[in-house]
Amino acid sequence: MATGSTTRPRRAREASWMVATVLVALGVGAWSLRLWQWDPSDPIALGWDHTQILSSLRDIHDHGWYWHNPDLGFPFGQDASFFPELNVLHVLAVKAIDLVVPGVYTAGGVYFVLSFPLTGATGYLLARSQGLGRPAGFVLGVLLANAPGHAERFGHLYLAQYWVVPVALWLVLEVARGRALLSPRGGPVPWWRGGRTLVTVAAVVVVGGSGVYYVAFTLVLLAVAALARRVAGVPADLLRGLAVMVGIGLVIAVPLAVARLGMRGVLVTGRVPAGRNPAESELFAGKLMDLLLPWPDHRVEAFRYLTLAYRSATRATVETSALGVVGVAGMTGLAVIGLLALLSGRRADAGHLRWSGLMLVSFLLFTVGGLGSFVAVFATPQVRTWSRVSLYILTLALLAVGAWLTRLERRRGMLTAGLVAGALVVVGSLDQTNPAVAPDHRAIAREMAGLRAYTSSLQDRVGAGCGVFQVPVLPYPETLGPGTMQGYDQLKPYLASDDLRFSAAAMRGTEAATWQSAVDPSDLAALAADLRSAGFCALEVDTEGFSDAQDPSDRLTAAWGEPVARTADGTFVAWDLRRVGAAGEGDHARRAQVLAPVLASVGGFEPETVDGTYGQYVGPYAGVSLANPGEPTRVTVSMDVRGVGAERREVVVTDGDREVARVVVSDASPTRVSFAVEAARGATDLSVTVSGATDKDIETERVTTAFVSDLTVTAEGGRRAVALTDRTRTGWVLP
Repeated sequence: MATGSTTRPRRAREASWMVATVLVALGVGAWSLRLWQWDPSDPIALGWDHTQILSSLRDIHDHGWYWHNPDLGFPFGQDASFFPELNVLHVLAVKAIDLVVPGVYTAGGVYFVLSFPLTGATGYLLARSQGLGRPAGFVLGVLLANAPGHAERFGHLYLAQYWVVPVALWLVLEVARGRALLSPRGGPVPWWRGGRTLVTVAAVVVVGGSGVYYVAFTLVLLAVAALARRVAGVPADLLRGLAVMVGIGLVIAVPLAVARLGMRGVLVTGRVPAGRNPAESELFAGKLMDLLLPWPDHRVEAFRYLTLAYRSATRATVETSALGVVGVAGMTGLAVIGLLALLSGRRADAGHLRWSGLMLVSFLLFTVGGLGSFVAVFATPQVRTWSRVSLYILTLALLAVGAWLTRLERRRGMLTAGLVAGALVVVGSLDQTNPAVAPDHRAIAREMAGLRAYTSSLQDRVGAGCGVFQVPVLPYPETLGPGTMQGYDQLKPYLASDDLRFSAAAMRGTEAATWQSAVDPSDLAALAADLRSAGFCALEVDTEGFSDAQDPSDRLTAAWGEPVARTADGTFVAWDLRRVGAAGEGDHARRAQVLAPVLASVGGFEPETVDGTYGQYVGPYAGVSLANPGEPTRVTVSMDVRGVGAERREVVVTDGDREVARVVVSDASPTRVSFAVEAARGATDLSVTVSGATDKDIETERVTTAFVSDLTVTAEGGRRAVALTDRTRTGWVLP
């Protein structure tokens, strides 16, 4: 009886601290988001990556799953298996919410908001699992939930589920401690149904179902923890760690395998999305100063300026990695503990040493030129944004702060520790959040209302199910966009439309996208006929994607009449192709030509005009690519090549092992290079090598050897053949 009466108050206190952590984490998150201004019928954020994730949320809402979307990439449709969501756990969660809440984008907003209390809960539980006190769990849960920049991460909705990090680190720390991960045999229930086993399996599923970044970071730390246990002389712990790694790998392998199956039958004509190279791991890594400095949107102007001044004077990293003042204190403490143990030989607390070692490994993954680059060069470059491991560093740092707070609790009592924990949460929350940079919910509501009016007006004029061809043509995904246009802006009309279909968001490197880059805007009557043959009945211009000189609006109005719809600010303007005439409609031969051109491009730097000549600089190793969605055909490719610098250079073009052209070039004048090859169905890649020393531009860090211009291509049998630079020159197509 005495034991029961003692246990109940203890559980009540535990529940009270847990609930307080969850509620405060949610409260601070709601405050930083200005959540009271959000209308759930509208997106919680809009623009840049927010727009892209909203398109997938609409896909889930309209078509049941993020997979094949007939409303994008028209007329082929968007095949999302080429840019798969491996965060299957979170997609399932969004789908479940979507089934019970009204609105297209409500589920995504709700799940984003839930990431704050969920992180508070798992952060608290992680601290308690490591023997830390309740005030320590309170601090870790609230401050991790409101890590710098979390409120801005709706565009990376599934990465914004920070609650996965404590779950992942629990697995790592249990392996590092040599703890059993399965329930013991011989208990009151079978071991495979025991509580410990179920928790471990759930943790493995959570991490494995949370995407490539959380999986990669956790696997590396698990490998280090398991190897450390093996070095310490415990072989069984190595096997335990390997078993967890295999389990996580098997979970993420399921959606990856399904995505691979989804690609079958789709013609690949070039480089498809998410193909990384090792250099990107340098670009998307972090620096120590990123962790130490205030986050770029800090509420205090002086701190904001300090970070801005540093980033302006150095090569700025891509994503926010700041730890905040409390996190920096914890990281410093762990670094000092590790250094003292290493240099003085003085024994430190085993838990602190584990955190210190894992923090060191995490930092080596995080930093430019660190273990992340090693993985990219010798294993796989697919995990490029190693700066995101800063969340693991922050969690370990907050464990260190929690350890100090737990010691204070034991010395001075719960009241003192609770007051200090409250002060740390207040200071940390003020340091890590800034409601002034929250989404402007009223502006988003106005923009969505304007987009709905525009698409409704367009649909009234052209009819439901109309295909809308959108210019400029942009590669999808991961394109910045020309002019003042954001890379995913062309998805906005789709977000607000009722029953229209759009050409944007066809996956680059597939037949669904290749033909769009070959459309010819020089003859508007022929263009209208081409688009009509492909099933389109409207053309939309994003005026922010063109310079004043290249904006085609006046030409289109002169040729096709007044637009039938436009947004209030004039950003999106649409014309009815049916008013131009019936030419092209039902013309199957023309459609076949339009949708299956041969598109030639040079693999080099972005096209530019140099001394009045439009072309591309290339390095010592370049290429010519032929995208051919149609049947194999013989093509002839020609281009002018001028050397960089006074040195004479030899240019060699090869098709596999066969040399097809060899010329000597100089900077005096361009030399014409011509060759004939077979353009196979799909992609044909030719290698171009340029001899001689490279020229490096100090400002841009470009390494060049030659300048290629006037690329032309012709195909046998009357097939359409287009040089990509002819289209990018007009501004209608982005390379």
